[in-house]
Amino acid sequence: MYQGILNDYRVRAVFKKDVALPLLGASYKANTEADLPLYLALSLEEVGAVEIDEGSLITPKDVTTYKYMEQRETYPVKLPEGFYARVKLTVHVLNKKGDFKGARAVAQDLRELLIERIRKIAVLVATKPDVVNDQGFLERLTPEEKALLNSLYVSISSFIAAVMP
Repeated sequence: MYQGILNDYRVRAVFKKDVALPLLGASYKANTEADLPLYLALSLEEVGAVEIDEGSLITPKDVTTYKYMEQRETYPVKLPEGFYARVKLTVHVLNKKGDFKGARAVAQDLRELLIERIRKIAVLVATKPDVVNDQGFLERLTPEEKALLNSLYVSISSFIAAVMP
């Protein structure tokens, strides 16, 4: 579920050669620009068929900044659109360029950010279940986190209902 949301994020890519994608009913000529789902752009980039536009990357400094902002706030901070997909793409590009230290640092900052966000979401669902209908709260979550929120709500609510006398 979460992977599907992440992989559907669109990234701009330029085709380096003619490519036919019969399963998708599409074909592209060399030098054509297209917005592709992340999973497809990464796959095509791996075989040298496209060059991914790096304009949508999240800088390592931004990931660190969001991590620190998250640690200071009570509710999750609002992240930019496509944040997780863009960070995944950033780590991919850093690894491709041989900046393994930078890629690891971004991944570590993301991990710490994720742990903090998941902790907040879980605590809020357990203590204030009506948060799932709070638009102000929902606006702060990414699509992946909204899916997680709904899943946690169902699990936590049913657990509490099952064990309460």
